[in-house]
Amino acid sequence: MSWDLVWQTIMIVIGAVNLIIALVIFSRSTTWQRAEPGNAAYFTFLRVAGLIFVAVALYRSIFVTSYPDRLTWFDTPFNSPFVVRCLAVFAELSFIGMIAAVLLKTISQCTPAGTTRLSGIVTKLPLVAVGCIFLAQFFAFTGLITQYQTPFAIEESLWALAFISLTPVVIVGLRRRRLISKSGRAFLIIMAVWCAGYLAFQCLYALPFMYFANVAQDLGRTVPANALWQAIFGYTRTRDFDTWGGIGFIIWHSGYFSLCSVMTLFFMSAPRKRVG
Repeated sequence: MSWDLVWQTIMIVIGAVNLIIALVIFSRSTTWQRAEPGNAAYFTFLRVAGLIFVAVALYRSIFVTSYPDRLTWFDTPFNSPFVVRCLAVFAELSFIGMIAAVLLKTISQCTPAGTTRLSGIVTKLPLVAVGCIFLAQFFAFTGLITQYQTPFAIEESLWALAFISLTPVVIVGLRRRRLISKSGRAFLIIMAVWCAGYLAFQCLYALPFMYFANVAQDLGRTVPANALWQAIFGYTRTRDFDTWGGIGFIIWHSGYFSLCSVMTLFFMSAPRKRVG
């Protein structure tokens, strides 16, 4: 069996198991709502958003796609970069929305009633992160349709900015961890490790070597009249390791299909102070 089939099989198995766990959490969350009616909206959002992300991650582990070069794993409309990009909108907004919701819930446990102006600003940063990822979606579609590299570079910069904006909130929460529930502290530790690892990957590797290094290719290029049609139906099926981007492809897609889904399962457990 070739490396690509081995890798994809592992990713699909992980994705399928994650989806089953997500469905179990989804079904059990109704019990939480009855026990804690004050957190009903919080539970509902996290379980729905989590299920969306895990389902899309499984879909993308089957129909692997690369947006900048419109590469696909299979020659089928289900693997169209445009179709996958549309699904990614829901997954990415769900992911950052869950992080923001849990972070706001967690940080509220340790924020004094008479907050200072600085503390008030910190509590708004999760919303800034959501705004960054929402804005990033427009640049992702622009890059996919035009095949310019600059929109993708801006998109990834917005992702980096989103987690840069979350880092002070995580730090404040860890400094006040004695006032936070056990599950809230676990969430903050996960986010601290994620922010450090993700930002290191983005700022030291992805942005300078994968995205901004290629923006000069946009000079002199024009967008064809049928660019949208090409984005939907014009793609290249290949499994060549180097064409996909080598080790960067493995790191990026493996993390999305596995690590991010596992994090999402924890977010679905709704870290908070339990009642009773």
